[in-house]
Amino acid sequence: MAEYFKGKIKMISTEIKWGRYENLRPAQIEAIRAQTPIAYLPWGALEWHSYHAPIGLDGIKANGLCKALAQETGGVVLPPIYVGTDTIKPYKGFHHTIDHSAETVTKLCREFLTQLTDEGFKVIVLVTGHYGGGHVEAIQKAAEEFAATHPEIGLWAFPDSEPLEGVFPKNHAARGETSFQLLFKPELVDLSTLPPDRETTLDDDGVWGEDPRRASAEEGQQMLKVFLENAVPKIRRLLQQNKL
Repeated sequence: MAEYFKGKIKMISTEIKWGRYENLRPAQIEAIRAQTPIAYLPWGALEWHSYHAPIGLDGIKANGLCKALAQETGGVVLPPIYVGTDTIKPYKGFHHTIDHSAETVTKLCREFLTQLTDEGFKVIVLVTGHYGGGHVEAIQKAAEEFAATHPEIGLWAFPDSEPLEGVFPKNHAARGETSFQLLFKPELVDLSTLPPDRETTLDDDGVWGEDPRRASAEEGQQMLKVFLENAVPKIRRLLQQNKL
């Protein structure tokens, strides 16, 4: 597996063609699609992630993971979608959070899947970095409805915690998510803003899981390795099954 390198990544290599959808010209999209017709759709939420992390952590995380996947398999990576439901706002009352209805998430997801199919992609991989139960259900509802009417399309819609299950635990703004943030965009993290005299908590700080001060970019790299080892083979199987 290729390592994830900080800084700029060559958009289209000589071996695997991939790129960020919004930065590509039509001929570049068509060249990538001809070689590897995969569309990666990172999904997140605008949501409180304690004092130390950015509001857009979920989308930043999903975007970083999708780019790492595309480096391995080829394909295009769409900009992250920041439309989430079942966030920490109605759950614990934290501000700086935009909470949408489950119906909005399902409808928008269904429209993206349909549009990407119309654009000629044969495999669609949706990675949601926000995994509130209601949010995952809303995404999966759209995916199930879409799969029933588009059996020819290889679709995998999943929370980023799925390939890490059994190795790294789910969390919110805690050690795991902060380690990913330190890997993908460390300049947006400020651990000094956390309370200096106690461990972080869900009720006081919006942190669910191990204290984020134990996070590191090195652990983020280890998590990414496990994520890729478990996700890439499944995506390649989808491509083999659905590529014309």
